[in-house]
Amino acid sequence: MYFCTVIMFNNRFYFGWLLSAVFMYLAFYLFHGIMTNDILKLTIPKTLFLSVAAVVYLVVAFGMSVVFKSTSLKKNIRNPYRRGLLIGILTALFMYGVAFTVGISFSFKVTMFNLLVDVSWQLIEQSIGAFFIALANTLFYREEENHANFL
Repeated sequence: MYFCTVIMFNNRFYFGWLLSAVFMYLAFYLFHGIMTNDILKLTIPKTLFLSVAAVVYLVVAFGMSVVFKSTSLKKNIRNPYRRGLLIGILTALFMYGVAFTVGISFSFKVTMFNLLVDVSWQLIEQSIGAFFIALANTLFYREEENHANFL
C-alpha cells in the first residue's frame, strides 16, 4: 500500500497517464478522422464511437503507465525513454492483434498494404503515448522522487 501511494500513484504518474491518453487519442483522430476519413464510414453513431475510443485510450494509457512504473522493468531498462518505447511497441502490437483478431478494422478491403499501414500507425500512436509517459516521469515533478526517497 505504501508503494502505491508514494511511488506509483504520484503526480508524475497521473500527469503522464493523462498526457499519454490525450496525445494517443489526438493521433488516433488525426489518422482516422482527418488523414483517412475512416470515421465518416462508420455505421454506428460517431459520438458513441469517439466516446468509447476516449475511454479505451484512458484505460490503455493507464496500463502503459503502470507497466512503465513497474520495478522489475525499471531494473532491467533504466533509460525511461527506451522503457517507454518498449512499452509502446508491445502495447501497439497487442492492441493491433486484438483488433485484427476480433475483426475491428476501418478497411473494407484487407490487403497486405493496409495491414502494414495500420500496424505502423498503431506503433506510432502508442509510441507517442509512451513518450509522454517517459517525459512526465523525467521532466516534471522531479522533487517528488527526492521526497519519496526520504520517506
